[in-house]
This record gives sequence, structure tokens and C-alpha cells, in this order.
Amino acid sequence: MMFKVSILKEAEIDIDDAFIWYEMNVAGLGFEFYETVNSSVLHVAENPFASEEIYKDIRRFVISKFPYGIYYKAVAKTKELQIIGVIHFKRSLKVLKKRI
Repeated sequence: MMFKVSILKEAEIDIDDAFIWYEMNVAGLGFEFYETVNSSVLHVAENPFASEEIYKDIRRFVISKFPYGIYYKAVAKTKELQIIGVIHFKRSLKVLKKRI
């Protein structure tokens, strides 16, 4: 069963910033990033507990083709998934901890 997905505003900004960066460097790559994130979120919504737990109920799904992880919290009782961040692997996870 697919979980209901909500995305924090900060995570939306993460996605938008990455989209702009990729699109400015290679035309069309931003759109490929966006499509990859979208399909990854759908995969996570269908398999919310398949990804590793990395910190206090926060899980990370590694996005294919791009050095980013989708950080989220899944609540089995309510079948809800909250996307907390879409963060580049070179970026400090202190940003993520501030959002929790």
C-alpha cells in the first residue's frame, strides 16, 4: 500500500536548488534530476521501510544517477511519509538535523 507523501518546504527548496544548478550546467539535466527524484519518491511511498534508518527514525533513500539522498520519516500507524530533505552527499547533515 502506498503511503501518503508530504514534503517539507525546505525539501522543496533542496529540489529546486539542485534543479537550477543542474539545468545551468547542462541543459535538460535539471529535468532529468526532477524526474529521478519524482520516481524515487514514488518508490519510497510504496516501500517506506526498505531504506536504512540513519538517525532517530529518519531513513535515507539513495537516488540513482545523482549524488543525493531523500531523507524521510515514515509513520506506519497513519501510513504517512514526510520528506525532510533531498540533500547532496557532500553537504553536511547538520542541515537535516536542524529540520527534525
